[in-house]
Amino acid sequence: MTRIKKTAVLVIALLIGLLIVSGCNALRKPAPENRPESQVPAPAVPSREPMPTSPEEVDRIATELARVAGQVSGVNGATVVISGTTAYVGIDQKAGLESEETERIKRDVSNAVKAAEPRLTAVYVSSDPDIVSRLRQIASGIASGQPVSAFDKELAEIVKRISPTAR
Repeated sequence: MTRIKKTAVLVIALLIGLLIVSGCNALRKPAPENRPESQVPAPAVPSREPMPTSPEEVDRIATELARVAGQVSGVNGATVVISGTTAYVGIDQKAGLESEETERIKRDVSNAVKAAEPRLTAVYVSSDPDIVSRLRQIASGIASGQPVSAFDKELAEIVKRISPTAR
């Protein structure tokens, strides 16, 4: 009987081995066909090109963004400070505007700045005279050769007082 037991164990072992090897093949699904006409194009991704770091180039971009912000209806002038991929915009508005109109102008300025420079990740816009004055002082310091990092504490304080209007 030992010979029958050995044969039975061998047959069972072979069956189990066969089931393991062939069982996985039965559940495999065919690979999907790649048909270019049925694929949906990927959505456009904003530019991930880094912002320039040379003071001259950053100053040129800030000047251009101030010009763009100043062209928005209801804005008399604008000051822009760029730190990394963040723009801080101080705007002088026409007198006598209601708060709803002020918010619309700030939103329009933010959208215009973001459209003019897609590499920006955040745009802070303020019409508060104190913040606008502080941004002018910072811009003046940067123009005179001081690094933006010298104004990190000042910019952090400004961020605490305003919230980003575009990301």
